[in-house]
Amino acid sequence: MPLKVTIAAVLLLPFLGTAATAAQSPGPGPASTGILVTTIGTLSAKEKEAMAFRRLQTELMVAALSCGRHEYRSKYNTFVLRYRPALRRNGRTLHAIFKRNFGNGGKRRLEGYVTRLANEASVRSMQRSEFCAAAGRKLDAVLAASRSATARGLLRRAQNH
Repeated sequence: MPLKVTIAAVLLLPFLGTAATAAQSPGPGPASTGILVTTIGTLSAKEKEAMAFRRLQTELMVAALSCGRHEYRSKYNTFVLRYRPALRRNGRTLHAIFKRNFGNGGKRRLEGYVTRLANEASVRSMQRSEFCAAAGRKLDAVLAASRSATARGLLRRAQNH
């Protein structure tokens, strides 16, 4: 299987496996970070950044999978490979947030949250004609960063485009 397809398939598996669970289980409110913060308490600046970075990552993934542009898929795969260390650090931060707030149920709640982020991004991709073009600009912006860019640096680049 080509690398591009493999990465997309690996990234989708958590979403496909948790969609039914997320729909059945009560979890934090809608994916809006503001609502989630109210549900789980106060977040540090680093934790807020982790939530925003996960939202960006999800938006870019949805664009790669739903905008019908091969270059978006290719760019997203490059993003995942290039910034794997930042993505992993971010994942650990998210796990810590949900573990702290939901104990043993934290993993399930995080999976539900990530699924809701993906669902919301998917709906935006279908409802807003500018979604794909904006995501394409964000992909270009983050890929222009150095390989050692932090989540904060990548977020800044994406927000400015």
